[in-house]
Amino acid sequence: MKALPPETVRLLCSSQVITSVLNVVKELTENSLDAGSSSLEVKLENYGLDRIEVRDNGSGIKATDVPVMAVQHYTSKISCHEDLEHLESYGFRGEALASICAISEVVITTKTADDDFSIQYSVDHNGQIVLQKPSHLGEGTSVCAANLFKNLPVRRQYYSNTKKCKEELKRVQNLLMAYAVIKPELRITLSHNKAVVWQKSRVSDHRTALMAVLGAASVANMLPVQHHQEQPEIDIDGFLPKPGSDLNSTSSYAPDKTFIFVNSRPVHAKEILKLIKQYYASAQSNNESANRRNPFLMMNITIPASTVDVNLTPDKTEVMLQNKEEVLLAVETMLISLYGYSTGDDNLKTGGNRPNASSVDVPEHANVVVPTPTTDISLNDPELLENSSINADKQDADLNCNSPKASKSDSGPGQESEVSAESWSTGRAFSNQITRECLEPVKLHVPKANEEDLGGTEPTSTSKRPSNVIMEKMAKLTAYELISNRSVRQPLSAFSLFEQDTRSQVLQENPRASPQDVTTAVKERWESLGEEGRKKYESKAEKSLNAYNLQRKRATEGGGQCGEGKKQMSAESSLNKAQGVKRKAPLANQQALDKLFSSQPSSKRSLAKLSKPLPFSIATLKQSLNLLSYQNSSSAQGLRLVNRLASHGAWVVLCGRKLMLLNPFRVEEALLFKRLLKNNILPTVRQQTPVPLTDGLLGGPEYMDVLLNMEKDSACFNGHIYFTDPRLVANGFEIRMIPGSSSSERHVEVTGMADCMPFFGIGDLREILQAIKVRDAKTVEQCRPLKVSNYLESEAVRLARQLPLNLSRADVTNTLYRMKHELEEESQVCIHGRPFFHDLVTVPETEQEALQIMSSSC
Repeated sequence: MKALPPETVRLLCSSQVITSVLNVVKELTENSLDAGSSSLEVKLENYGLDRIEVRDNGSGIKATDVPVMAVQHYTSKISCHEDLEHLESYGFRGEALASICAISEVVITTKTADDDFSIQYSVDHNGQIVLQKPSHLGEGTSVCAANLFKNLPVRRQYYSNTKKCKEELKRVQNLLMAYAVIKPELRITLSHNKAVVWQKSRVSDHRTALMAVLGAASVANMLPVQHHQEQPEIDIDGFLPKPGSDLNSTSSYAPDKTFIFVNSRPVHAKEILKLIKQYYASAQSNNESANRRNPFLMMNITIPASTVDVNLTPDKTEVMLQNKEEVLLAVETMLISLYGYSTGDDNLKTGGNRPNASSVDVPEHANVVVPTPTTDISLNDPELLENSSINADKQDADLNCNSPKASKSDSGPGQESEVSAESWSTGRAFSNQITRECLEPVKLHVPKANEEDLGGTEPTSTSKRPSNVIMEKMAKLTAYELISNRSVRQPLSAFSLFEQDTRSQVLQENPRASPQDVTTAVKERWESLGEEGRKKYESKAEKSLNAYNLQRKRATEGGGQCGEGKKQMSAESSLNKAQGVKRKAPLANQQALDKLFSSQPSSKRSLAKLSKPLPFSIATLKQSLNLLSYQNSSSAQGLRLVNRLASHGAWVVLCGRKLMLLNPFRVEEALLFKRLLKNNILPTVRQQTPVPLTDGLLGGPEYMDVLLNMEKDSACFNGHIYFTDPRLVANGFEIRMIPGSSSSERHVEVTGMADCMPFFGIGDLREILQAIKVRDAKTVEQCRPLKVSNYLESEAVRLARQLPLNLSRADVTNTLYRMKHELEEESQVCIHGRPFFHDLVTVPETEQEALQIMSSSC
């Protein structure tokens, strides 16, 4: 046997601690919370595989701790094993940063309250600092992990599937939601590829935090609960759904909105969740679907730290409780006070290993506080399950459903002495004690049938079908077929498979491409694809076809003994059932349904379209157009407004003999964007620590010379000189120069930058200087960086959407006038590349041309 190398040991240990993107975010988030941060930003690129950045405003890392901050088993949270009995922090093992460094490229930027400026540290795979330089970030810590699992290609290959990547992003969001619920004062922002996925602002209490996570409708159906007992010391507080609340607003099939905490730590407590689901389902009026749903809740169990072991798993999501039975009993006591006894548990009568409501007395030292539900439930009433009365039809009629066995004297004429499945399904199990009528669980209203139908014979052609029944209205299956009562996707061709793989690449290369451009690009790539590539997709298509044929063959062999009529009926019934499950039809007007789906003779359905002759004359049209041209002789570009289409918000305009459709909102977008590029000044925010500018940071001494030659203000009383060039000020940069005795001693630094865009910094300043040096840009419009242009585009779209939907004729005329004087003649598209005008028709000059146009349109 040989000892493993230290690098191998470190990689093996780290791959056990950090197994996914979720683990990285969880460890870094908990470090931020332990640092006392009130603001947390999580930024992911390519679902976290390319870059994960977690930034906070906590206390930062002290300068004395920096050399060992990424070394394994170095921590400031505990000093010995006995400290675990008084643990108050999320992390304590000192393995997070060291494990992340072993499987990624880590850069740490930190600043404490005592530091003058922040410093950025580059860390190698061993946790050692290899490079450091000053940074412009404020107080707090920012950890950036790039190229995750680069040295573990098998684990990175796991995320090659887009579906798994999206699931991982959803798990990260659920984790941040859990911390947002337990930390109301915490501000959280989650971004993916520079787009905000989810965010929560600072709130005052847990209820408001739940509203930010679950929504106001769900929280309105929840009640606050509290439980306190001294021996053993257990405190429970949180929010649970109201008894009998709506299932759709208070539960779901996924457990992602069920937040259970132990000492403010999110955990997976299966036994506690099972207990909550049992009592929640019992309070939903015996709704069978409630047993499979997970209720929305927030429950924080506070117990002494010495009675909890959180070091079971590397991710610390599973805990071991010393007083497990007492905790479960406390949770059950609180659930009983809210929901009453669980009717689905057999231990209520017989007793079992788990202490339950009927066999356990509430401790005298336990204090349970819950809002009073609508139905009062006594904990000391042993006959709760043996006697029940229901007020039916607003009368004091007791239902004889006290026990599975009913007495023969109280049973109705159609009842049996014991409730069976057959008697219950036929509605003969229970009866009203006053009227002696059988109580049917479901009453079916069947339309009256003819005597011939009752006799079992075929209905005659003269039999009337009910008018409110939709007959022969089956949805058309486009890309799917029903095989053996299942929807099976039809086989795809080789080009379709290639299109699926290539379409996303085309959109990633050109996000602004239209659907037609994407289709054209895919066809061009298919034509230029080599023989090996085509054989690859042809083999995939052949496999898809073989799988489809195999399923059809199995379905044909399985149903070979049935007749064709039975096959067709089973296929139709299965399709109707599948559609009935998916489609939830809203309540509609029955008269409208009768009128819409009433059976009509085929002769009435095939009536010709109604037409009405209208008088028309070319001479009159010419006269109207000439009059219109005189009235609008001063209009822009020879355009004359005809009328507005109220349904589309567009205007019909005349240009010579062409009738065109104008979209004025697209013109306004282009005008607003043009104006913002020219005149908008981005707001500048002062930096806590100025960023010094050097030749290397700007890209070379020639760019520094370009910056120094730009317009500057006169020196202030302290000798500082500020740059006032509009090309810098309009883009949100505030730069000052501190002159020295010589040119080499002068100091140039950035004291302020715009904060309305993410990742806006020195690279954008370099882009401005490059535009001035290479393209000799003189105006602000020519010096806008790409990030600023995209930001102003979004602002132009936002302002255009605030315009009224129905523009007046004067407004559209003004828009056309500004389009003529402010936009170039060849620029006839909006900022999204869509044209302002769409050609409709060319006005005919003779009657013969008009007849030709009419005949071609017909």
